[in-house]
Amino acid sequence: MKKNLLSAAVKGALGLTAAAIMVPVMPALAQEDANLVEEVVVTGSRIVRANLESPTAITTVDSQNIEFSGELNSADILRSLPATGVSGLSSNNSNFFTSGGGINTVELRNLEEERTLVLVNGRRYVSGVAGSSAVDWNTIPTELIERVDVITGGASAIYGSDALAGVINVILKDDFEGVSISSSHGETLEFGDDKTDRFNLTAGGNFDDGKGNAVVSMTYTDEGGVYARDRKNTQIDDLSGIYFGGEVDESVAPVYSSYSESGRFWAKNDATKANYTFDNGEVVDWDADKYGFNRQQFRRYSVPTERFLISSNVNYDINDTLEAFVETTFARTETQTEIEPYPLHSDNLFIEGVSIDNPYVPQELRDVAIAAGDDHLQFVRRTTELDQRGSFAERQTFRALMGLRGEYNDWNWDAFFGQGQMQDSQRGTGQLNISNFRNALNVVEDADGNIVCADPAAVAEGCAPLNLFGKGAISQEAADYVSAPSVRDQRTKQTMAGFNLSGTVAELPAGPLSLATGWEYRDEYAADFPDALTRTGQNAGNKEEPTEGSYDVNELYVEMEAPILEGLPLVQSLSVGAAYRYSDYDTIGDTDAYTGRVSWTINDSLRVRGQYARAVRAPNINELFSPGGENFANVSDPCDGVTASTPGVVADNCRSIPAVAARIESEGVFDLTQPEIQGTGGFTSKGNENLFTETSDSFTIGAVFDHDLGNLGNVTVSLDWYSIEIEDLIDTVDRQTSVDFCYNSASFPNNFCDFIVRDTAGPAFQQGEITEVNSGYINEGTLETEGVDLQLQWGLAVGEGQLDMNLNYGHVMEYTQTKFGDADELVGEVGYFEHQWLATVNYSLDRLMVQWETSYLSDSSPDLSSPDFDYSVGEYVTHDLFASYQITDNIRANLGINNLLDEEAPVILSGVPDNTTGTDTNASVYNPIGRSAFVGVRMEF
Repeated sequence: MKKNLLSAAVKGALGLTAAAIMVPVMPALAQEDANLVEEVVVTGSRIVRANLESPTAITTVDSQNIEFSGELNSADILRSLPATGVSGLSSNNSNFFTSGGGINTVELRNLEEERTLVLVNGRRYVSGVAGSSAVDWNTIPTELIERVDVITGGASAIYGSDALAGVINVILKDDFEGVSISSSHGETLEFGDDKTDRFNLTAGGNFDDGKGNAVVSMTYTDEGGVYARDRKNTQIDDLSGIYFGGEVDESVAPVYSSYSESGRFWAKNDATKANYTFDNGEVVDWDADKYGFNRQQFRRYSVPTERFLISSNVNYDINDTLEAFVETTFARTETQTEIEPYPLHSDNLFIEGVSIDNPYVPQELRDVAIAAGDDHLQFVRRTTELDQRGSFAERQTFRALMGLRGEYNDWNWDAFFGQGQMQDSQRGTGQLNISNFRNALNVVEDADGNIVCADPAAVAEGCAPLNLFGKGAISQEAADYVSAPSVRDQRTKQTMAGFNLSGTVAELPAGPLSLATGWEYRDEYAADFPDALTRTGQNAGNKEEPTEGSYDVNELYVEMEAPILEGLPLVQSLSVGAAYRYSDYDTIGDTDAYTGRVSWTINDSLRVRGQYARAVRAPNINELFSPGGENFANVSDPCDGVTASTPGVVADNCRSIPAVAARIESEGVFDLTQPEIQGTGGFTSKGNENLFTETSDSFTIGAVFDHDLGNLGNVTVSLDWYSIEIEDLIDTVDRQTSVDFCYNSASFPNNFCDFIVRDTAGPAFQQGEITEVNSGYINEGTLETEGVDLQLQWGLAVGEGQLDMNLNYGHVMEYTQTKFGDADELVGEVGYFEHQWLATVNYSLDRLMVQWETSYLSDSSPDLSSPDFDYSVGEYVTHDLFASYQITDNIRANLGINNLLDEEAPVILSGVPDNTTGTDTNASVYNPIGRSAFVGVRMEF
């Protein structure tokens, strides 16, 4: 894996180095001593400001915070902030995903990645998940980050769609001089796994007499991951004790899978319902504890990830009012998911079972089938000989952006054009070709007594006979014939351009009236192409059709900031601001977003701020164009049992369907048979081109206190209340919900009925059964959340050193999701913590710096709505310790221990909501890996 990665890395490095030197070799048009005015664009506003505080609450994570954590990926640092939610994709929760293993995403306020806008240097970044707007943080160069600004609350008027929860803005270094070389190694202390290695080289400097600056950063990281079998509590398959009359947090083990490596066989009509397997080649009665399969031996806690990144930023002053800039990033990641081998049921092959005429069938089992009057044996079998299941993914992301910025008559402007694309090539193992598997089970003895495939056409295609009976019985030739390595190709492409202008419109008595305006264009494309067997459902799985789609949008925005009062008692300054954005999508049409805010500085120490924002989110490509994936599940048909005289709206609606009415007339009742009741098909998560935008109304009110306490140092406290309400949620409809809302309505047929397909073929007594219930995206429901954020910073001199304390606290008062009139309050469930805080204490003395960090998650429950699973998992508190020592002026050594006290993750067992398969906890939230340490060194010249 490393060979391929490094080879691609070299190619990427050459390409980006060329891009990095493109601007320096431009003709020297700049004048002597060229200097642009240094201004700051504060995240959350387009108004260019100099040394002005943010109009809204911002949490900032800087490069020092990132280095202190020892984390290889900046997403892991951001997830510890109270304002962030539970990531949909991370190294610790994506091992079982069909695609997306090892991807790292970040969301805000638990409002999901689709409602969190990620920016790099104030501009959008290409998606790392096909069909979605979610950014893969594996592709963002951690070592080149200057800071990350997190602003919560609606910001669509400022930055566009997807900012309902807020914005995460990554600011990269663009004025670097010198050479920095750093490396680190980490691993768990007790187990020696979860090994992490990192190497970075960053070099930059000025050129052409200081008119330009170029910086290039190259990073290689390797994360080894952890197996479930390497932790004592997850070595063996278990299940919550609640299923055995015990306690919900009591582990019952072993609870092995009945899909055995030796196979489990039975005759369908055997009155004894006996099951059989093999022990040393002998047919024996099935014993789950003795012959069951331990899936935990194959499962991973975390997905190993290897990545190479190279990024460059180049700035060049063409003259004293005009600057050119180029930003490039290339990232290549390789990830490997691993789970247990395929659990095959004879039903997966669409056959009755294995024929008793099959010469591999032991006589004892043949006799069982004959005695039951069966000519087939049904079976389940763990296909270990076909390799375990998993997916190896190679993802390549490239982004390039170039532009000009300058100043004209005290107005600042910039124009840019950029393009980014991601390609994800996945190769899966452990799947099987059901057509070939059927051929391999259809075997006979030839004239020479050899067992061969019965179908000559299959023999010509390489068919090898397959023996199901006994562990290891499937030959390598048969395994090769029936194996179906899966292939998946996913792509995203983003093209964008824009022009921004900001400056002073007029001088008002209280200060300048500022304006920012601009135009932005964006084109988004995504595609997901599964292999041919997956598309047809011929790999023992359900059908998945390709997804491909695109949209483009033109946007205009304007933002203003107006000072109202200045220099009055209790009003040092008072200003109001407003912003409006108009967007025109080629898919959904026009949208509007707007915001209004006020900032009141009472005196040098106290400031009050407030904001209202209307934000929007346009449906993404999956939500618009996905064909959905095939799914089979039990669906209750309200028409079952209806007769010609059954009263009520449901019965009237059912009788209005010709096929149902014909069956009632033929049989006297619409009475479904057991086969008709079982496993209704359909496609779930189907796109809907009639979707419209989600909208949110958010309010924030806060105060900032910043005061010099003299000998007691300087203290800054900010307290902000927020409220966000999202309407017209884009979400899928549950299949049973579609059926119920279709037939329980006086307005029949309605939109929900469009998801339902009934059988209209054959004689009347066989018609009317539901053959499909599809599930698609619709706009329905609301989501409301409310809470308080507190940030405190206090720095003071202690002895010969400096002591700094920082607290980031979040209190969630409400998180209510309402669908079809049913409200679900989630505050207090795992991941929706009522209280969460992150505190750091940092002391620096001469060349030594030490930092202690504490993270707190309040008590929670796996499922508040269920009395069975509404139990306390307890508070979760972890401590991290970091130390840094400046050995020489150029060399610094770092040492850190994460989860210093080795706090164990709360117990959330298999079978309990919020369990992450294989970990006995919720690995999206809690650390299942244990205490780890890292060491590193940085050399700067």
